[in-house]
Parts: sequence; C-alpha cells; structure tokens
Amino acid sequence: MAEESFSKSRRKFLKSSLTGATALTILPSAVISGMGHTVPSDKLNIAAVGVGGVGYQNLLNLEQENIAALCDIDRNYAEKSFRRWSRAKTYTDFREMLEKEKGIDAVLIATPDHSHAIIALSAIQLQKHVFVQAPMAHAIYDTKRITDSAAIYNVATQVGNHVSSGDNTRDIAEAVWSGAIGSVRTVQAWTNAPQWKQGFPTMPEEMRTPNNLNWSLFLGPSAQIPYNEKYTPFGWRAWWQFGNGTLGYIASQLLEPVFRSFKLQAPVSVLAGSSDVNLYSAPLAQKINFTFARRNNLPQLAMPELELNWYDGGLIPVLNEHLPSNILESYEQGGLIFEGEKGVLICGPGGDNFSVFMNRTKVSIETGRVLHRVEGGLNGHEKDWVRACKESAANRLAASASFESQKTLTETLLVGSMAVRLQSLKRKLVWDSLQMHFTNVSSYDEIAIVNNKTYSIQNGLARTSASVQKYNAEQFINETVRPVSRNGWIQL
Repeated sequence: MAEESFSKSRRKFLKSSLTGATALTILPSAVISGMGHTVPSDKLNIAAVGVGGVGYQNLLNLEQENIAALCDIDRNYAEKSFRRWSRAKTYTDFREMLEKEKGIDAVLIATPDHSHAIIALSAIQLQKHVFVQAPMAHAIYDTKRITDSAAIYNVATQVGNHVSSGDNTRDIAEAVWSGAIGSVRTVQAWTNAPQWKQGFPTMPEEMRTPNNLNWSLFLGPSAQIPYNEKYTPFGWRAWWQFGNGTLGYIASQLLEPVFRSFKLQAPVSVLAGSSDVNLYSAPLAQKINFTFARRNNLPQLAMPELELNWYDGGLIPVLNEHLPSNILESYEQGGLIFEGEKGVLICGPGGDNFSVFMNRTKVSIETGRVLHRVEGGLNGHEKDWVRACKESAANRLAASASFESQKTLTETLLVGSMAVRLQSLKRKLVWDSLQMHFTNVSSYDEIAIVNNKTYSIQNGLARTSASVQKYNAEQFINETVRPVSRNGWIQL
C-alpha cells in the first residue's frame, strides 16, 4: 500500500479535539505592522527530501513558507509535490541539492528510516534547521550523533511525532502528576498494527528497476541488494534493513504520553518474544517488556521503577482490576493503560479518549495546567518547528519534539527491536545506554535465526521442520547499534 494512504491513516489515528491556551510565537514584521500577512523576507527557505508520501503532508503544513527545493528518488511518486510547488528546484540526490542550494534555511526529511540520520547530519553540518520523520534514526549511535551535532551547530530540530504537539499528551501528564491515580509501576501499550504485510521469511526475488526510480539512492548508506517492488514506496517498513516494523512505525507516537508523564530515560533491561523472527523482516506479532529505573520524585508523585509492556499484531494486555471487562471495545486501534496504586488511566492512540477508573467506575479528576501548549496542537506541529527556526538560538524555545526530547524514546524502540532479534538467548537483556551495549551478552553468545520453516502432516501427526542458522550475538549488536555505510557514503 502506498505511503500516502498510510500518512492519511496516521493523521486519522492521531486526530483529537484541540483545546487550551495558544503558544507564544514570534510575530513577523508584517503582522506587527497590521498588514496581516507574512512578507517574503520573513519566510524560511525550505528544502525537502522524500516528498511523495508523508512528506507531501508535511509540506502542506509548511506552505506559508518558501518551498525552495524538492528531492525524491522516485519522480513518479513525487510528481504531485513537483506540480504543486512548481517553482521549487527538483533533485534526485539530496547531496547535490545541499551542495547547490546555498540559500536554504531548513531541511524537511521524510525518507525511509535508514536514511534519516545521514541526510540530517549533512544538513546540520551546513547549519540548516532540520525536521525528520519519526523515528529520528534507524540506529542508536546515529540517534545520539545527530542529537549532539544539532546542539553543537545550534539548529532548531523537530521529529515528526505529532502527538508531542497535541493537548492530550499534556493533559495526561498533568493528570498523572496530580497524584490522582497514585504511583505507577506498570504501563501497558498495544496496537492493532501492522495493517501491512511483514514477517517475510526470505528476501524477495530481483525485479527490473522502474525507470522513474533511482534504486541506488534509495538504498543510500545501507547494503546493496536487488530491487523488488515490496520495498518501495511503502513496504520498506517491514524489512529490518530499512525500518523496524510495527514498533518503528507506531511506538514514537503511541508512547509519547508515557515518556512525557514519567520522564523516562533509556530502559535498563528488556525481554522480548514474538512470532517467528528472521534475518530479513519484522515479525507479525510481538510482546516486549521494558524496565526503566526509578526517577526523582515529583511534589505529588513518587517515580518508582517502571515496567512498560508493548503488544502488537493482535496481542492485547491483561486488564487491570480497576477497569470494566469490556473497556477494550472502545479502543480498537490500541492505546495505553497506566496502572496506578489508586486507579487506572486509559487512553487511545495519540492520547485521545482518556479516562480514569477506580474500582471499574469512571471518575473525574481535577488537574492544573502547568505545561506549555502548542498553538494548533497536532495541526501546529510543523509550524512549531518554523517558530523555533525563526527564533534566535540564544532565546529559542525548543520545538515540541526536538531531537533532545525524542532521543530516549527512539533509543527505547530500537533497543526493543534488537531484543526481538536476540530473543533466542532466552534471557532478560541488561542495557547500558552509555556504552550502547547489552552488558550480559558476551562474545561467546550465539543467536539462532530460523531461515526456513515447514509444516506437514505425516501419518495423521503434525510435523515441523526448521532450518536454523547461528550468528555471533555481540557482533550482531555492534553492527546494529552502529551500522557501517557502504562504499561511497559517509560513515556517521
């Protein structure tokens, strides 16, 4: 299915009522003078990479600025953007665009996950402000590298996590901080995704590359493999080489209220299980248990060790005793359950439809507003980045999903993705964020990957035959945490 349809689904998935105070913004001179519109000198010159799917939706929300340059490796897929912003220069290779377009101020990146970091770093080192779709990178080292680089170069950053700009995530955090449900030790997160195909046991066969597609540029820094239509324009999410399946697509948005409410750092341990896992494609369903260390207590709330349980592919959590037995019927797409000592908070994706229950009875709670609201909420996400770009670095209010604010959430989902592929070790893995390694995995450990599995009936009995390959676990971790770019591409 094309990326465009999924980007529309994501907007529907995140849609919520937008209420509350508007944010303080920098007003352009034309507005201050009473003319009521933005003069050309106040506009950002924006270049975009990946403009056929969700990037097109981002650009629609940036139309008040000057869309100066557009880049995409698939000219047919990007045609609607090329037509709509016909004055923009068009490119196939982002490196050529960045070299030639000296006057751009900011870069929007809406490419597959594996190329996020290399494009972002290239733009940051030219002192361009950067907007990157979620998750912000495909590898943990890359996440930290682009975050540190953005701080060094004083550029405004934003991750395409629209939930972080919504009122719902702030309302939920304020409800938790009020102490109404008591200290929370367990959070359940689940989603009915994927709605796309994944769990492929082998790589697809080579196909002829369409004339409109530059396959080498699509691969970017990742390993050379033959083209197949299953990879692009959307199918790439299912493949480990380019994405991280359901977890990579959904977790950045779904878990935003959890990280905001509980001020989480990277997990200290993770334990994962799933349907059949292989070298190539993310599994059809998975359950991942993350453990986070205790944090400093808040005035009305203790912050003990927290367990976060992730379910996808149709798996659902066991209901807390405070919740009505039929409650999940109201949350068909998934959601979050915060299990507190006094009560339970439940919400849907994007933090919508959130309610508090005590003894299976819905209750109302009073909370005070302490968090800044983004003007326009979800729909103001791109504009919040524009505001940050236009403010001076010395006085800038960071955008709602700045790299610094999103790096831990991104690291968490990438740690979970690794744990799924390491599950044959059959142990809880202890994560050291500083060293970017699992401390209880040694150079002698091996992981077993099933690369071929068959079922048959023999004499009325079910038989399973599986071919298993073993790989060094430590080498796998090192190569996943910091992948090596192929020849011709810079090493991050």
